[in-house]
Amino acid sequence: MQTAFVTGTDTNVGKTYVTCLLIRKLRGAGFQVGAYKPVCSGAELDAKGNPFWSDIDALRSATGLQFSLDMICPQRFLAATAPNVAAEMEGTTVSSELLLQGIAEWEGKADSLIIEGAGGILCPLSNELSVLDLAIRIKAPVIVVAANQLGVISHTRLTVERIRDSGLEVAAVILNETGILRSADASLTTNARQLSYWLPDVPHLHLPFHGTTVSVLHNSSAPMNPLLAHVIGR
Repeated sequence: MQTAFVTGTDTNVGKTYVTCLLIRKLRGAGFQVGAYKPVCSGAELDAKGNPFWSDIDALRSATGLQFSLDMICPQRFLAATAPNVAAEMEGTTVSSELLLQGIAEWEGKADSLIIEGAGGILCPLSNELSVLDLAIRIKAPVIVVAANQLGVISHTRLTVERIRDSGLEVAAVILNETGILRSADASLTTNARQLSYWLPDVPHLHLPFHGTTVSVLHNSSAPMNPLLAHVIGR
């Protein structure tokens, strides 16, 4: 089973969008693809007051609703904080063992597994493991998602450097348009070029704004073929 790990330079940079897009494109190429988010925090409430996690719903939809919620994300918490803190607020802890065990559950069920972390690369998942710690255990190539905004050059270079210092491969950097308009941000038109200049040995992809609804999310025509070839060809 081929695996790829999606992380970000921060929270709310488009990790779930990129993960869903990768899954959709791989499925379109005939692959059986799984989605795994080891732990998720930050629930919303439906009209009846029941909690739901929109990221998990999006991932499940991207896989064609073939897999259960627990298969995709076995540990879910309500508060929009780092997962270990959200768990503590509910009087429990994130199981480090389950973070890894959940990956083993996918063996034999998918050709490719796209794993999405939480927050940035050093975000704590449990009281023992950060996103980076988990990626190291998995030994999968890492895809870094970054929001196109002022500061992204430093944030991305720091993230890439930390990943590489840990012995992992950075498979790609994806500069994502989040749709947040910053008319005074002159960097919006230069960030893609600067990332290519400062990280010349990393494949880059610049994604346009994709909208915020699930229907738009799963019908995006964003070009992913170069990245897909890299992930599949491992």
